[in-house]
Amino acid sequence: MEKIFKISGRKRIRDRGIFWEEKYGEKSGPLKKRFEKQIGHNSYLRWEGHDVSTNSDYFVVVGPSLDRYGNKMFFSGIKKLPIEEKRKKIYAPSGKYFPNMAAALIHANQMWGVIMPEDQPSYDQDSLSGIDIPRKIKG
Repeated sequence: MEKIFKISGRKRIRDRGIFWEEKYGEKSGPLKKRFEKQIGHNSYLRWEGHDVSTNSDYFVVVGPSLDRYGNKMFFSGIKKLPIEEKRKKIYAPSGKYFPNMAAALIHANQMWGVIMPEDQPSYDQDSLSGIDIPRKIKG
């Protein structure tokens, strides 16, 4: 007799067909400009997308950050945006820290399906020396 297993649960975010659009808000726009001036082109990236299966909006951020020990690293994270009426406060995304920007972008691509920029420079921790990174970066 052949056994049939049914796998249940939600689809991974990457498999939900979310169209990710590069988008910056009133707080993340100036931060992008500042990082691009201090580090270089595409040193901070942010995308927003809508998941039709759950009717939820998400944002993905990849860029410079401080880990919990205060070390300068590159962060790749995601956060579900609150509904429109309650968008006054957005909490920090959850994700992982990486020693270089390429690894953070690869993680974002594999986990959430964001498109990696074609002309991405290779930034590492040395690129972050001498710049001020805020303790809390709000999306």
